[in-house]
Amino acid sequence: MDNSNKIVPPHLNAEVYRTDTSGTSTQPYLDYIRINTDGTSLIGCSELTGRYWNGGASICSKWSDNKTRRPPKKDIYLTSGSADGCFIERSNKVLLGDDSGALSIWTCNADDAWDQWNEDMSVAEHDGGVMAMDCLTPGNEYVTVGADGNIKVWDISDLICARNYIAAHSKSIYGVSVRPQSGSSFATGSLDYYASLWDGNVEKPVLDLTRNDCGIRCLQWLDEYHLFFGDEAGALSLIDIRNPENVTKLTEFPAAIHKICVQPECDRVSVCCDNKILSVFEFHDDCKLNLIYENSNLHSNYIRGMAWDVDDKNVLHTVGWDGETKIHKIST
Repeated sequence: MDNSNKIVPPHLNAEVYRTDTSGTSTQPYLDYIRINTDGTSLIGCSELTGRYWNGGASICSKWSDNKTRRPPKKDIYLTSGSADGCFIERSNKVLLGDDSGALSIWTCNADDAWDQWNEDMSVAEHDGGVMAMDCLTPGNEYVTVGADGNIKVWDISDLICARNYIAAHSKSIYGVSVRPQSGSSFATGSLDYYASLWDGNVEKPVLDLTRNDCGIRCLQWLDEYHLFFGDEAGALSLIDIRNPENVTKLTEFPAAIHKICVQPECDRVSVCCDNKILSVFEFHDDCKLNLIYENSNLHSNYIRGMAWDVDDKNVLHTVGWDGETKIHKIST
C-alpha cells in the first residue's frame, strides 16, 4: 500500500508533548522591579517558554551589599504572566496585575514563621492583560491600564473599580504615570499614537498631549509640568504640558523604548529598550540630555525593569529576561 494513503492518528503526533515535563521548571523571565521605602524589592516575572505560561513575584528584603544576584524562588505563584505590580504602602502587601486581566492583592503576615504570601482579593475586569499601574493615593487608590484600551481606577480597600474609562484609547495602553503633587491626575500612552492627560473626576481626557508618529510604549513625569515618553521607533521625547504643541525630541535609540525611570532629585533619567543596553542621562534646563552611563554587558537578554535605590542615589537596579538582577553604580 502506498504510504501516502495512510492516515496517522493526530494523538500519536503528540506523544513527545504529552510525555514532556521540562516545561514545569522553566526559567522565569523577569519583567519589573519595584523598591519600597524600606528597601524591600518586588520582582515580577513571566514564564515565556514553558508549557503553562505561568507567572509570579518574589519579594526580597533589602540586601546588605550591592551585588548582582538571582532573585530567590517565587513567593507568589500566578496562573498567567505579570507585566506590572507595586507595593501597597508597606512591604508586606502588594498589588499584582496579570496577563489574564486580573488584579490581585497579596499579603504576608508578620507572625507567619514560614513567610507565606496569601491572596486576599482578586478581580478580573480588564479584557486584556494589565500592562501597567501606578499609585494615585497611597493605600487607597491605584490606576491600571490594559491591552483592552481601558483605564480603571481602583479603591483597593475592597478592590472595587471606582472609575472605569472604557475605550480610553483605541489600542493597547502600555504606560501610565501619576502626575507629581497630584492625587487625581495621570498620563497614559498607547499604541494608538496618543499620550493623554486625565483627571480622576472627569470621564474624558482633559487633554490629548500629543499624537505621535508611532505607538507610545512608556512615559514618566520628570516634574509636574514635564513628561518623558518613549515610542516604538526608539525616540525619547519631552512634553511641556503648558505648551503641548511643541514636543521636543531628545534622542533616538536603535530599538523600541521599553521603560523610562526618572530620579527627580538628581534630574537623571534611565532608559532601557528592546535590547541589552541601559542608558542613564542627566537632564538640563535647556532640554538637553548628557549621557553619563551606558552598559550593554551585564545582562545577557533584554532589560525589562529598572528602579533607583532608596538609600544610594548613585545606584540603579535592573532586571531582565536573563533572570538576573544587576546593580549599576552611576558615577557623579
